[in-house]
Amino acid sequence: MISPVTGEVSFDDGLSIQAHAPLSALLLADKGYLWSALKRRKLNVPGWSQYELGVHTSRHGQFFVEASVSDIPRVEAVFVSHCHSFYQADTPLDGERRIYHEGIIATDLCGQREFSWGHVFCRYQTVGHRDWLVVVYNPFANVPMHEHAVERLLRAHEPMPAEGAHRGISPIP
Repeated sequence: MISPVTGEVSFDDGLSIQAHAPLSALLLADKGYLWSALKRRKLNVPGWSQYELGVHTSRHGQFFVEASVSDIPRVEAVFVSHCHSFYQADTPLDGERRIYHEGIIATDLCGQREFSWGHVFCRYQTVGHRDWLVVVYNPFANVPMHEHAVERLLRAHEPMPAEGAHRGISPIP
């Protein structure tokens, strides 16, 4: 579910959220809806929004998924909260769900919480009384670029063809 190398959060249904992914990259074509159809709320940071992406399944079970998007717009953080009927509403600080989230950190990330790409931690949300597993991406992390950006970079650094190469003539070494 969480890649220790890149911080990508992925699910079995094809939803894959990469660090600093452009908003347009998260269109869920296989589900038949677009970002504009998702529930969005503004955050206290000017230009930033939180999108509710619904419930998605991973090898760890079903999770309610949200993403924070900056004004650029790109994904800056991912929030996942395990969904299951066995959680008791009166458990202090949603402790049962917190233990489950800590288990995911232990298995997917070997317990590590700080990476070059960002941080992973659990946070209890008092409104709604729910624990969240949070992935926050560093603003200037050395995260691998997205495919189209890599292609542009490679073309920009491609060497000029040698004299006569356009006619199929090899240059003399």
